[in-house]
Amino acid sequence: MKNKMVGIVIFMLVATMVVSATNINMKEKIQPTSSSVDVPVWEKGDSWTYEYHHSAFGYHTNGTIHMIFYLNWTMTYTVTDTTGDNYTVKWTSKNTQGRMTIDSFRVKLTPFTKYTIECQVRKTDLADVHGTYQLKGPVIWLRGKIGLPLPAQFHIIGEYLLTPPMTLMPFPLVAGTNGTLPQIHHTGYEKASLYWGLIPVYDYPEVSWYTGPCTYTCEMENITVPKGTYEAYNVSAIHNFGGAGHDYWRSYYVPEIGNFAKQSINIDWDSSGKPYMIANIVLVSTTYTP
Repeated sequence: MKNKMVGIVIFMLVATMVVSATNINMKEKIQPTSSSVDVPVWEKGDSWTYEYHHSAFGYHTNGTIHMIFYLNWTMTYTVTDTTGDNYTVKWTSKNTQGRMTIDSFRVKLTPFTKYTIECQVRKTDLADVHGTYQLKGPVIWLRGKIGLPLPAQFHIIGEYLLTPPMTLMPFPLVAGTNGTLPQIHHTGYEKASLYWGLIPVYDYPEVSWYTGPCTYTCEMENITVPKGTYEAYNVSAIHNFGGAGHDYWRSYYVPEIGNFAKQSINIDWDSSGKPYMIANIVLVSTTYTP
């Protein structure tokens, strides 16, 4: 069984920076209008705002479920520094909605529950290198069978390191190609607490896990998101790790926005095929200009 945690959901956001939603209604495949596209060049202050929707599940070693997490929010991804070999970027959230169950604890998130992450992204291929994150703010703690609502504070902090850096976009992107992305080693930690009498919820020590090599294909596809309609490079990557288990990413890169316009992610917990995380993200707006 792979050791996974809520923070994996987080760094996946950063590693992929984007996404998809249920109201996407156009999936027509098209022929490429160009042979390839190179990695974009970002400037300080460039930003992309996305609608993000996800579900996450955690399991005990015996396979029984102990964590369920549903989340909707708007995330803005901003380039804060361009010096050196990596970009420094920061995610900030607003309009948070969601709920979490961890064993006997039931928590409802509020619009004032904020999520931030600061990470390093490699310039040569937009690969995710390293990041720190936190989810913090007022929540509603639902006590007992009737769900007595009590005001509380919830706080998650975490950090991750990816070796080698994780890329889902094999630049230069060429429609009609396929190949293999490298195996990734993840090291990280995550801690969380519910503050109403300083009650700890869970506390993960350092966690390490590996992905296997991912096979990918790159095709052109028409997509429609809140920002508009685009011809996108659809890069689909899949990691099969035995039995019914798989990790799957579908990322739609659009050159004129310099980033993904849409992405969907489906990650299983282990080879049994039990779901770990399902995410859909779509572009709302951007300040980027080519």
